[in-house]
Amino acid sequence: MPRRARQEIISPNALYHVVSRGNNQRRIFRDPKDYRKFLKIIKQVKEERPFYLYSYNFLPNHYHLEIETLNIPISKIMHQINFLYVNYFHRRYKTSGHLFQDRFYSSLIDKENYFWECSRYIDLNAVRAGLVKNPQDYQWSSYLIYYQKNYKKKLKKIIDQERFLKFGENNLEKSRLSYLEFVEGELETKKDHDFRPEFVKNKWMV
Repeated sequence: MPRRARQEIISPNALYHVVSRGNNQRRIFRDPKDYRKFLKIIKQVKEERPFYLYSYNFLPNHYHLEIETLNIPISKIMHQINFLYVNYFHRRYKTSGHLFQDRFYSSLIDKENYFWECSRYIDLNAVRAGLVKNPQDYQWSSYLIYYQKNYKKKLKKIIDQERFLKFGENNLEKSRLSYLEFVEGELETKKDHDFRPEFVKNKWMV
């Protein structure tokens, strides 16, 4: 039976938690060059098909993004990101076939209730996976951008940090510190790495 076409939602300011996994738990990132290339691809697609990006976390066999769409459907954004990365991966490693498991998973997030909670869930992904003890120790996560007050690297341009922090309060520095407290509080109160907030529907999602 052929797949049903993914519904294209074009309403502006729709917030999504997006996950894409390697086929059969396959590694999609093999070394730092791959992570850096994926970030460059996201930046390229963001310039060509504008959207807001608030959080990301790249693990060896999957990645998470928190995206707010403008006038381009999430399906077109994600197709372009994955398409460009698959082409790069196959060229570099001389492979073929499916790199990602089926199509990406996307969940529409209630921005009013789960905006920061979705980001916190994404920023803690490497901790839940047992790769690090603290989110700021993981290089391939947006949490570093929020954690460091004076984040000077170009990656800051990929994350729409000010828009994200304005959701908390007008004072951006107070809002940044509030978000760090929000994340760190979760580390202190939730010891079970299988904990999933209400917006996470799929039990397989890490």
